Amino acid sequence: MRVAREVLEGAIFVSDVHHQESLSHFPRLLNHLLASPPSQLFLMGDIFQILVGSVKSSYRPYISILEQLELLSQKSTLFYFEGNHDFGLTQLSYLKNIQIYPRKIQPIPFTCQHKLFLLAHGDLFLKWGYEIYIRLLSSQFSIKTLGFLDQIIPLYAPLTAPIYHKKIRSLIPNQEVFKDFSKQRLACYEHWRAKIAPTLNLGGVIEGHFHIGRFYKSDQNLLYAALPSFYHNQEICQYMGIKTGLQIRRLN
Repeated sequence: MRVAREVLEGAIFVSDVHHQESLSHFPRLLNHLLASPPSQLFLMGDIFQILVGSVKSSYRPYISILEQLELLSQKSTLFYFEGNHDFGLTQLSYLKNIQIYPRKIQPIPFTCQHKLFLLAHGDLFLKWGYEIYIRLLSSQFSIKTLGFLDQIIPLYAPLTAPIYHKKIRSLIPNQEVFKDFSKQRLACYEHWRAKIAPTLNLGGVIEGHFHIGRFYKSDQNLLYAALPSFYHNQEICQYMGIKTGLQIRRLN
């Protein structure tokens, strides 16, 4: 298991932005962060509606955003957890100063409030059919093939049209449903930890993907942080220090 890095006070978590050319919220957030850089910025996946590092036509519309991230990486420490909408990102020179975590190595251990937390985009431990699909899609073979095809045929527009037209939903579970969901997610991560690092005690999980934006504390004092979808509410999560912990706040 990787050596756990520390989540520093003031760190900001942004998840599920699903940025598209017509939207201005994410560039505005990055401008704000460039003016007042945080200690760390955790990009928790699905930051773009579709971004494949090997497919030039997928990142050409977002060059200005990538340049903003490149500038911010010179002022803050950035971590990028690949999601199911953005992968193969190590091939992008704009992100060379950013620590990128492909899905296949997630979850990643970090310490927060002197406890071990597992961080991930969140599309882990789901149905086997999805697991096969996403592994094939984000494999090196697929990434290279998509990049090759993109050079010889107009690949981006026909492939991404269904993705752009698909409605991006948010989950708004009631308290009891969210409690059961949180218990299930914590159990999945606990099972993974027991196999990979049985001697370590888990303090909690921080993940996106589900577009929820709520916290749950178990009877065993484990924290489940279901990050908000920036796409829906322009909300971010910030670590306010040992006493206060994580807080969700809206972009002003």
